[in-house]
Amino acid sequence: MRGKVQIDLLVDPPPDLAIEIDITSSSLDKLNIYASLGVGELWRFNGRDFLIYILQDGIYEIHKQSKVLPILGACDLLYFLQKRGAIGENALIREFRQWLDNQVKI
Repeated sequence: MRGKVQIDLLVDPPPDLAIEIDITSSSLDKLNIYASLGVGELWRFNGRDFLIYILQDGIYEIHKQSKVLPILGACDLLYFLQKRGAIGENALIREFRQWLDNQVKI
């Protein structure tokens, strides 16, 4: 979908992945919205918990690992998100990249 300015979900495929960071308590039932759009995987972070939802038969189920990026697990991503205030952004990015490199080599 590179280069597309407008996405028409009646014609274009739904996104494989949506990432939602919601520190406030939203009253919207966003899971149903994402499911109706056909988003295959949803990552949600609320400031404390990180959850990976995978769409199965129209309903989201919580999983420990990403299906879109199987190298990434909810615990791994939460670990790095929790470090974001303890070290600088550049140091955190370097550490995450190093971790990714190590995962690929395994």
